[in-house]
Amino acid sequence: MTETRHVLRIRRTDSDGEHILVQVIPSGNKALDLKLVASENEHVYPATITESKVKALQASNYSGDLDEWKTILRYILLRHQPASPLPDALQGLEMVAALSGTMITITLRKNIGGIHQRLGSIKLEQNDAEAIDFFDWAGTVVSSSDGLRDQLDTLQASAELQREQVARLNRQLDELVKAKKEHEDELLQKFAALLNAKKLKIRDQQRLLAGAKVDPKIAAAVSGSRNGTGDHREAGDSRNAKRKAERASAEPDGASEDEVIAEGGSIGHDDLMREQETPLQTEDDATEGDDDDDETGFDAAPSSPRTVGRGVNSKNKAIEATSHGPTSKHSDAGSPPPRRELPFARKDVEAKRPEPKVVPVVASGDDDDDETDDEL
Repeated sequence: MTETRHVLRIRRTDSDGEHILVQVIPSGNKALDLKLVASENEHVYPATITESKVKALQASNYSGDLDEWKTILRYILLRHQPASPLPDALQGLEMVAALSGTMITITLRKNIGGIHQRLGSIKLEQNDAEAIDFFDWAGTVVSSSDGLRDQLDTLQASAELQREQVARLNRQLDELVKAKKEHEDELLQKFAALLNAKKLKIRDQQRLLAGAKVDPKIAAAVSGSRNGTGDHREAGDSRNAKRKAERASAEPDGASEDEVIAEGGSIGHDDLMREQETPLQTEDDATEGDDDDDETGFDAAPSSPRTVGRGVNSKNKAIEATSHGPTSKHSDAGSPPPRRELPFARKDVEAKRPEPKVVPVVASGDDDDDETDDEL
């Protein structure tokens, strides 16, 4: 084992501004086998410590285990630096000495916010027979100082190197920040230019749309398709167009009676509604009604006012007749309305007959009634 000596300077608590010197000399195979020689510049106080008996140095109120206590002694007496970070047990440690008669007591305590906790103590008895060599002590101190100076120089060089690295990294970081800012500014400028171009294009399109002539029907169709109503159509226009086409095709020159009667099937919607207000009678019912009129001798009831119909006169021409004049309450209540046939029903009946035939209706003798009967 390489022998390592060092000298400790310990502050005295019994005398302000004074201290003692303690030389620590290894004396055994174990790390805590030590010989201590202290002096206050007048007397010599030697003592011996063995690692097997370090537990006796603990204070009665010390709560740590033996390994922790050994670690504290190595840190205080031998200046062994543990791996960082420093354990809690070694933080705030200090060593003080007090002279009492012929004995020096070295106390190990922990300073916790100005409160001192006593951990243990080492007692050294006065023995002037122990020879000491202060020149040797001075050499030990100088050697220790040189070692500490070399260590300091190494640490300073390392710190300087790290400082340069930090400065270089800071410069690189500044360059990156500057480049990032320039890149962001460039992106913002490009985005602003693109946005302005889009706005200009939109304004140009709005001007073109404002000056363009748009068909209202096309615009309404587009709006309806967007609203989901573009597929709906009004049936009235289509039906009227179909009726007009049928009416135009049903009126050629020299049309026969059947064609004229078929034309009646293309009458307008208003005529159909007025005809539907009048009760329908079949041909047999009309014949029976005529027989009853002949037997009873009653005249047929006059046609209702404002009745517009389409029929065939004696010359087989399509005519329209309108009955005017008020009808008595007696005829409305007692007599049934005259028989009326729809043109499409007459077309079917005339197709079955070999010759067209007009069913006579007993009239009241007026010309208006004759025209109405011819219509029927």
